[in-house]
Formats: sequence, structure tokens, C-alpha cells
Amino acid sequence: MKASEFLKKYEKQQEEKEAEEHSLEHNARERAAHLEKGLNVGSPYDWEDLERYRRELERLEREGPGAPKSED
Repeated sequence: MKASEFLKKYEKQQEEKEAEEHSLEHNARERAAHLEKGLNVGSPYDWEDLERYRRELERLEREGPGAPKSED
């Protein structure tokens, strides 16, 4: 392969890579599609919200959606 052919191929690959969408919505959808990697929460407040959310899901599974919410 000639050097000029290689450079053209490389430039084309770089252009395709740059053309990929990198919006916040796209990134959020990618994270949601791959939850097996775990959630990415950073601040202590995020962790508290996540734990509260998980407890609420567990409660809903046990009691159902019509049951009154217990206070923490």
C-alpha cells in the first residue's frame, strides 16, 4: 500500500470518527444501554438519591404501587 493511499484511508477513518454524535442525550442513551457496567454517580448527594430510589423500588415490589410510602 502506498503512503498516499494509507493517508487517505486514515483521514477517512478520522472524519467518520469525528462525525459520530457526542451530545448529552446520545451519551445518556449509551450509558442507559450499558447498565451492566454500573451507574455513574459522583457526588454523595447522587449516591443518597440512588439509595433512596432503590429502596423505593424494593418497597414497590413488596407492597405494590397503591401502598402508602413509609417515611425514612
